[in-house]
Amino acid sequence: MQNQFRLSSAAYGREEDDKKAYVEKRIFLSVEGNSTEKEFFNGLSNNRSEIGINAKVDVEVLGRGRKDNNSAPRQVIELLEEYIRLREQNEDDILIEISDQFKETYSPEFIKQYLANPQEIPKKQRNNFETELRKIGYNINYRKYLKKYDSELDEFAVLIDRDRHTHSETNMSECIRHCNDKGYKCYIANPCFEFWLLMHLADIEKEYGERLEEIKENKTVSNKHTFVSKEVSDRAHHGKNNISFATKYLPYIDRAVEQAKKFPEDESELIDNIGCNLWKMVEELKAYGK
Repeated sequence: MQNQFRLSSAAYGREEDDKKAYVEKRIFLSVEGNSTEKEFFNGLSNNRSEIGINAKVDVEVLGRGRKDNNSAPRQVIELLEEYIRLREQNEDDILIEISDQFKETYSPEFIKQYLANPQEIPKKQRNNFETELRKIGYNINYRKYLKKYDSELDEFAVLIDRDRHTHSETNMSECIRHCNDKGYKCYIANPCFEFWLLMHLADIEKEYGERLEEIKENKTVSNKHTFVSKEVSDRAHHGKNNISFATKYLPYIDRAVEQAKKFPEDESELIDNIGCNLWKMVEELKAYGK
């Protein structure tokens, strides 16, 4: 069966800690990367008090399957909109979403019974059903985890790399316009998210003032790195995973914000100019409740 859905994560299994128990507002964020960005924002979320962020506001990075490499700007927006549709659905709307082919194996009556009381279904049969759902991209447990968050204060946002080698100017402009029309926050990193990380690690003006064109071009320099990602890797000694947020980035959040402010902040300007407007999110989070 074709994989129809993308919301997928192991995050639903975690317990709410004291820091997240009383959150009244969340920014639901869809990102391109499946590793680095998620680790960074999880670090931001887990260290809110150290950063000066009110415990009543949080960032939730939407998860997708490990093998889901659909990271074009339009696909980042599609993941966000899949979540928005989920918030508007009743639990039994699964019967509308899944295909008739799937329902030939698991009848609507069985699915309704599962939704009403899954514990009444034999464990093996229940596990098989959940496994078959995941094969078509329907992670029912993760959806239940997300479904419980539904505050009128919540915001929806995307983070998109400019990546001029794969994302056209026209495509970027269309995605920005779509976000504006829908009321989504749109964060742009030009040329890539790693430039935002580099702002934590280096004095950009002093160390890269004469190399800004190299940053903008961000050429591939090895089978693992572009120019910017290699600069980050050389300084922070990590790849896409295990970024050591608490030691490498947490102490330098304010420096990154101040450096980012020196570059263009408007989404449309960031199509053709290097920079990253994620500082706006950081400041919004820090200002909440004040």
